[in-house]
Amino acid sequence: MRLQIKSFLVSRFAVLIAILILPLVLTGCISHWFLESSSRLQIENGTEDYSIVRVDILANDGSSKKWIDEVILPGERSRVVEEDLVGEFTLRFKYTKSKDGSGKVYADDRSFDLDGGSLYMVVEADGDSLTYRFR
Repeated sequence: MRLQIKSFLVSRFAVLIAILILPLVLTGCISHWFLESSSRLQIENGTEDYSIVRVDILANDGSSKKWIDEVILPGERSRVVEEDLVGEFTLRFKYTKSKDGSGKVYADDRSFDLDGGSLYMVVEADGDSLTYRFR
């Protein structure tokens, strides 16, 4: 009799656990619940007169690695590019003061805290400088 009650409770408990775990499993990869180890970036060029020609990640030792290596003309968006980055980084935005990506290339370095996941950045002009905001 005791064995039957114990077996009944164990089977009910197993069913309850399965019902509770099923929605969690369907929501995504278990490792992403605890730590997002990569950042996906897409940039929208919201300026009228500037072209973004490249975005680099700067290391503490002065070296750099390209993140987005495409020309983003005014009003356009880049493709989504994923890198294994989480933490505080300096990003170097290389841009030209032209609508077609030609001309002298300028650089603007900004510190960003990347928490992982998908990032959508809008670059806008404010006078002679660029402003950056995440959407």
